[in-house]
Amino acid sequence: MNPADHLHQNILENMRDGVMALDLQGRITLFNPAAAEVLGLDRNQVLGKTFAEVFLAMDEVNDEFNQVVLDAVLQKSVGRRDTVEFIRPGGARAALTVTSSYLRREGDEACGVIVVFSDITQIRTLQEQERENNRQLAKAYGDLEESNTKLTQALKKVQVVRVAATLGIILFFVGLGLYHFQVFSGLKRMTATTEPGPVSGQDAMAVHTLAPQRLAAAISLSGRLQPVEEVVVTAPFEARILENHFIFGQKVQQGDLLLLLDSSELEVKLREARSNQIKARQKYEELLGWDSGTEMAKARRSVERAEFDLETKRRKLEEDELLFSKGLISGDALDRSKNEVESAVTSVISSREDLESTRHKGGPENLNIARMELENAQARLDEVEGQLAQAEIRAPFSGVVIRPSVEDDKKVSLERGSRVQSGASLFALGNLEGLRVMGKVDEVDIGRLSVGQAVRARGDAFPGVILSGHVAHISAQATGGTSHQAPTFDIQITIPELTPEAEQMIRVGMSSDLEIQVHDNPNALLAPLRLVRSVGGRSLVRVATPDGEIEEREVETGMTTLREVEIVSGVQAGDRLAEWER
Repeated sequence: MNPADHLHQNILENMRDGVMALDLQGRITLFNPAAAEVLGLDRNQVLGKTFAEVFLAMDEVNDEFNQVVLDAVLQKSVGRRDTVEFIRPGGARAALTVTSSYLRREGDEACGVIVVFSDITQIRTLQEQERENNRQLAKAYGDLEESNTKLTQALKKVQVVRVAATLGIILFFVGLGLYHFQVFSGLKRMTATTEPGPVSGQDAMAVHTLAPQRLAAAISLSGRLQPVEEVVVTAPFEARILENHFIFGQKVQQGDLLLLLDSSELEVKLREARSNQIKARQKYEELLGWDSGTEMAKARRSVERAEFDLETKRRKLEEDELLFSKGLISGDALDRSKNEVESAVTSVISSREDLESTRHKGGPENLNIARMELENAQARLDEVEGQLAQAEIRAPFSGVVIRPSVEDDKKVSLERGSRVQSGASLFALGNLEGLRVMGKVDEVDIGRLSVGQAVRARGDAFPGVILSGHVAHISAQATGGTSHQAPTFDIQITIPELTPEAEQMIRVGMSSDLEIQVHDNPNALLAPLRLVRSVGGRSLVRVATPDGEIEEREVETGMTTLREVEIVSGVQAGDRLAEWER
């Protein structure tokens, strides 16, 4: 045995996977120790026997395993990978992965089948345990979500009570102010009665002088603080998790290693991709130089030999015809010479056709096919290399690791040893350079909102800190809405940046109270509602002129409060408005 054969034999003897080789008659020619251990069979009693004698004669039912091997021997299905159950002698069950492939001689002729199988019983058991743990975790998560829902409802009730109490206090102070105002007005009228003096007609009619004052209005709502940007990180390929370096809610820096995936299976695919790329490149380069290659040279030599043989046979025929004319050879000998010439002509024609067929193999169409196969092989190689480079999953930017928003059945475990599918959402990374808040606005107030309006946010969890932001998005479609509840619209508030103090206090998911500034005019002219009258779709007021006259003037009104209305145009500061005659 030469050193190479000894090395190959040593590799087979020490492999952890079972290897079994069969010739095309179904006789077992190779059965390594791992195969004997996995299948529970005596190696010496298997080698040299046919597959039917060993496996089909067993009492245990192993139809799936037998069918996979028989399909490979009969050339129905080779190169496939199956997972089957195998019952060992004695009744022990094992889960196997079975892969079949051809054994080929030089010249690409199949001479047998090799079957490789691995015992994945323990892995399958662990997967079942993992699925059961995931079901229990999903149930616990559902119970937790239900508890959170109940708590949220309770908090909403508390907030309603707090708002009602606040309104009650406001109404109390408003009533108290009205009471004092009426008392003061009564005293003023009494003073005017006891101290009569000359009063002009203008002074008697003027009741309100317009003066600039601040007018502001806001809409209040609540929501939860979320990162200004969330990037969902997905699994680049199917693999087991080797290392986990984070917990949800943890702040990380750009470039930090978060997960390490097992790349052993991908490395096998990488080697296959490189092999296919090399083969495709060699084939393409061979077709590029096809006209000067070995195949064309062999075909040309075949034509040359056939033409030389034809020329030889023709000269011999000429000689035989001369000898026959002189009676030196028989007619049969002459006929044989003629037949040999005809046969040589056929050989020349055949060899020339073979030359053209060989030349066609290197034609533009086959060359184009080889080029596309090379491009496909190169693309596959680049894809696998790109996936392998992502085995170390690092933070794309600094932020906080949060759970991705996915359905319960699509959530994955990130524990060490867990298996993740390609494209599965692993986690989300939130950018904490700013915040966003999602809220709902009643249909009555939605018309008062516009993108860009200023927003202030406060929270019980970060007292003394006021966050400044703006309205970033207003949904054009309502959500909810029943016969007992008005529909609402989703809005997004963006807080573009945080102060160092806010960064230390604020955590993702905290609740906040929002105040959206829908109107702010520091120089508004306000008039009591009774002094503005609507006539025929126009707003009119009575203005006392400096010469003592009263004139009606059309004005444009703006925002209205409980007792006053904003006058946008038609009057100016200092104008005096008079009561309407009853």
